[in-house]
Amino acid sequence: MWKNIRNSKIYVIVLGASILLTVSTQITKAGYLNPGSPEDPIVTQSYVEKRNEQLKYYIDQKIGEVNNALNAVQAQQQFQIIEVQKGQKVIGKASTEMIIRSGEAKAIASPSGGLSDLIAGIDLKTGEIVPLNHLILIPRDDGRGIEVTVNKTFILIKGGYEIK
Repeated sequence: MWKNIRNSKIYVIVLGASILLTVSTQITKAGYLNPGSPEDPIVTQSYVEKRNEQLKYYIDQKIGEVNNALNAVQAQQQFQIIEVQKGQKVIGKASTEMIIRSGEAKAIASPSGGLSDLIAGIDLKTGEIVPLNHLILIPRDDGRGIEVTVNKTFILIKGGYEIK
């Protein structure tokens, strides 16, 4: 029976009509769709190049932001030389390190404790003279620092600080 249907003219006409309908539907559909749209994902070379340029710009921008952040961190990890005048206070942030190179300064402690003199191995209380060339560590961000008692005091400092 299947051989009879396959050899009949009706079978050939139905098969031909379905192929023609399918082809005409695809041609009509292709004419109405925009290339590169979600309905027609075929894209042109100019579209791909444009997207690549946008992606390259985005990546370069993010790399620049990361480099700026790294430079800021590296700047805080190096000693800076600051000149402080009499009566000014240098209040350190957590983990700030200071070395008094010239001049004189007194310690400013907090209720939690004083300044850690890492050379002498002592805790400097409020009002005690900070020795020259000693590495001083501010362990917390709670108002600890130094008060300068003579003009032109030079301090090496690494980390965050505020001059008041």
